[in-house]
Amino acid sequence: MRTIPAALQTALASTPRTICWLGKFQFANGTIVRVSTSMMPIVFDDGTGDQTFSVDKGFKGGTIMSRFDGTVPDSEILAPTTISDSYDEEDVFVGTFEGMLITLWIVDYSIPDEGGVQIGPYEVAEIKYDDRGKIAAFEVRGILQKAKTIEVEELSVTCRSNLGDTRPGYCNLPLYPDDVARSTAYAVGDFVRFATAGNYGNRMFEVTTAGTTAGSAPVYDYTVANTTTDGTVVFTAREAWVRSGTVSTVTDDADFKASITEPRSVDNWFANGGILKWVTGNNAGAFNQVRAYTHSTVRIRVWDSPYFAVQVGDTFEIMPGCDKTFAMCLARFANTINFRGENLLPGRDFINGAGM
Repeated sequence: MRTIPAALQTALASTPRTICWLGKFQFANGTIVRVSTSMMPIVFDDGTGDQTFSVDKGFKGGTIMSRFDGTVPDSEILAPTTISDSYDEEDVFVGTFEGMLITLWIVDYSIPDEGGVQIGPYEVAEIKYDDRGKIAAFEVRGILQKAKTIEVEELSVTCRSNLGDTRPGYCNLPLYPDDVARSTAYAVGDFVRFATAGNYGNRMFEVTTAGTTAGSAPVYDYTVANTTTDGTVVFTAREAWVRSGTVSTVTDDADFKASITEPRSVDNWFANGGILKWVTGNNAGAFNQVRAYTHSTVRIRVWDSPYFAVQVGDTFEIMPGCDKTFAMCLARFANTINFRGENLLPGRDFINGAGM
């Protein structure tokens, strides 16, 4: 149970009260915004040392219910103008707020050094944005939400895993390997990426001899199957699953042609759940699901048009699709050891067949 500091108890009981809300908005990219409902900036230790919480009257927390019986607390928090003036509905669309954590404190602003009552952190579950008032409302759920959710898997002929799922035993295809690190130990079978002039060259590198990378990077050989020795590690170049592309002609925002180098591709290689991530252009950072791909003309069609107009020269990364069948898992990805389906289950014909 949370302990309320004696000074805060006095402030809560006093008239007029000298309490205020403090809010910490932590974005997935590491950006942190700290605000207060007080009349002046407050210096408060939020667990990372003394930090300044700026004044923002637009910040407002709704009713927060939190019990000790396992109930999942939830609330709606109005974003301060510090956030809503800096972001708009376009940022909501491209996912700027996804994964954001909000932590609240109740403190006595006359003596913030005495500490306060912390509520959260809460993860943002849903976002509503009022463009007229420039106000964002965040629906948040407590950390027990996942614990209270019952999840089970059902039998399925097709795979229940998503392509690139990194959980052990799932479809851990190395779609986005980490960049190779300096003076770091790697084991056989690890995958990394190495960028030259900001370009990964449509390659990833597999560790074929374990060891530790050097303090400075050597020149990497991007020719498939060739090796690069980095310190005591030997990396072998492989075709990357995620490919880089550039828009060459535009029919409309959901139908365009591009330049892509993918020697393994066939029609609809990037369809069946393939994802396109915009890297440059007005849609940078946004995602689209691929509807269809024509190999001979490198024509890409996506579900739902991107929010902004697609222009010639826009660059993107695109990953292959998977229809979740055992046949595709074997032929395209050679990853059947991680196939999470029961493709050998007897069908209706067997069940309804004549008995002995």
